[in-house]
Amino acid sequence: MVLVFLYFALFLIVHLVAKQFKTAGAARLFQLVSCFILLFGIFGFRDITVLNDTSHYYGFYYLKAHLLSYKTEPVTTFHLLDKFEYGFQILIHLLVQYVSKNPYTIIIFSSLVITIGELWVIDKYAKDIAKVCFYMLVASLFFTHYCVIRQAFALIFFYVAFGYLEKGKTGKYCLLILLAGMFHYSALVLLVFPIVIRIKPSKRNAVIAIGSTLLLAVFLFEILSLLGLRDHPYYQNAVQKGALSMIGLVDLLFMCIFLALCLWAKKLNQAASMSPIYFWVFLTAFCVCLLAPVIYPISRINEYLWPFIIFQLLRYIDPAAMRQPCGQPNNKANSLLRIMVITLFAIKLIGINTIRPEWLHVDDYQFYDFSKTHHTYNLYPQE
Repeated sequence: MVLVFLYFALFLIVHLVAKQFKTAGAARLFQLVSCFILLFGIFGFRDITVLNDTSHYYGFYYLKAHLLSYKTEPVTTFHLLDKFEYGFQILIHLLVQYVSKNPYTIIIFSSLVITIGELWVIDKYAKDIAKVCFYMLVASLFFTHYCVIRQAFALIFFYVAFGYLEKGKTGKYCLLILLAGMFHYSALVLLVFPIVIRIKPSKRNAVIAIGSTLLLAVFLFEILSLLGLRDHPYYQNAVQKGALSMIGLVDLLFMCIFLALCLWAKKLNQAASMSPIYFWVFLTAFCVCLLAPVIYPISRINEYLWPFIIFQLLRYIDPAAMRQPCGQPNNKANSLLRIMVITLFAIKLIGINTIRPEWLHVDDYQFYDFSKTHHTYNLYPQE
């Protein structure tokens, strides 16, 4: 993990160097280019042993690239047995038929799209791009985003859609979320936001939402069964385990601590009330964490919400880094809060890497060896 944290420190160096520029435009361009090189250089050329899902997508692409029918059939062909969403299947068809049959294509292409998407949304909400990248890395968000390729594509659509939601353009928001759902079905849950943001933020409504979620958690298996999801692998795994997910409980504890820090930061900075959108983003993320101990995969919904939760927190504790600050730049308490947040994220990252090292595979980081003829890993014999 030492090398991992040294990699994080490079973004702080970029932040410090950017402060020496005399014009904001030059500093912004330097940060964008530097962060792109650091992110794409590491994640775009990673070996297939790095990050849990890398080898699975590599293997899937390898198998499809070696099927004659896949090379010749229309790109709109849908294969039900592939168990991947329609949008992603179209993308793989296009890449195989018109870009390259090399299975590493999906890794480098997805990394390019994700890097551009992440830097676009950070640049939109933050002035100090490198520093926000540092927070996103310590929070392990980037590791997850580059790992869950299909959901990361859906996340990029949500980044764009969120701007329309803030402007009240719900039609365009819903259209983009439907497109996101073509890459990962979990994105369809986000269609609830145009409805809930019309509900006034209040303690009463928060209690109702939390109470309803706890009630849902008690009867979750019965509800999923009525919806015909009894045979779903996630349902079966949760039932067979017969106990609450420990990782889900840890996630819930982490979220409670994090929300407490956010509320404390808001109070210390005497900030105005949170906008309805961010109120419901925070509350939805907390409600998802309440359900996670029952069926942990539901926590994947929070991958869409965490970036905006971090943006809002940084508006309180590091206002100089954000375009719409909510905190007081000279508040000495913010320095302590920043240290606490970074420490909390670092503990979580170290804990994940210790308890679930198979999720990241970053300790033995390697670049992909393009000169090797064969790459063998997991279930796939790969050439």
